[in-house]
Amino acid sequence: MSFSSEVKDELASSQMMSQCCLQAQAYGLVLFGRSFSHRSITFTSEHLPSVMLYSENLRTLTGVIPHVETGIHKKNTVKIRTAAERLQVIEHFGHSPNELALRMNRANLSDDCCFGAFIRGAFFSCGTVTSPERNYHLEFVVPHIKLSLDLIKILNEVKLNPKHIIRNGNHIVYFKDSESIEDILTLMGATNASLELMGIKMQKNMINKINRKVNFEVANLSRTVEASIQHINAIALIDSKIGLGHLPIALRDVAVLRRDNPEVSLKDLGELLTPPISRSGVNHRLKRIVEIAEELEK
Repeated sequence: MSFSSEVKDELASSQMMSQCCLQAQAYGLVLFGRSFSHRSITFTSEHLPSVMLYSENLRTLTGVIPHVETGIHKKNTVKIRTAAERLQVIEHFGHSPNELALRMNRANLSDDCCFGAFIRGAFFSCGTVTSPERNYHLEFVVPHIKLSLDLIKILNEVKLNPKHIIRNGNHIVYFKDSESIEDILTLMGATNASLELMGIKMQKNMINKINRKVNFEVANLSRTVEASIQHINAIALIDSKIGLGHLPIALRDVAVLRRDNPEVSLKDLGELLTPPISRSGVNHRLKRIVEIAEELEK
């Protein structure tokens, strides 16, 4: 089962709401369904609970009993068959059969609590959300430009800031950031899905943090090994050319210690000297040894 289906299952299973929110949810369902006009009112979805919810909401609010067609290998469809029933549904939500463009009727959102219910209805009809284990993406696919702008306005009013693109002739109202997706899931009533997203995001952040730390340690180790090899090669060159006894005593002591302890860190190397010196002091002397070796190679 997809994450979208899980979210819709959660939303469909918690349907205790006030009459005003029921009106708002049903309006989101019909307005963003496949069609909503005096010529055709239809809704299609592979998610059967959404189909049944659409049908039940219309029956409860308008008295119209939609015709439901379900299929195993095809999308489930809800239709309002007769012109008289379609007119009854349209007028219930304050629309007219003579409307030239489908626009949102704000009268169906009578209170602040209705915003989440309306967005939930729209999500049932045209929304999807990607599993947070893959990436963060929630979208509404709206066929009409003005209706998509109405949805954007509603989302902005509840402090969500969606983005908008056109894909295959449809207007896509979407979110790509995890915080906004968490907020909209919570607003719609999918609190379990929101918590799951938060948990997965925390797990991803922890894994990324561990990976960054491991990569940092590996890079540090690689640099340490490369530097140690450079030091050992320089010391061997000096020993073969002039002998380590020709080095100043401070450099000779460090050279002998590095040759005999190639795996030791500069800090630990400094502590082996008598008297001990700092890491930067050891590093400075080894750089001088490398410079001497480079001069001998010329």
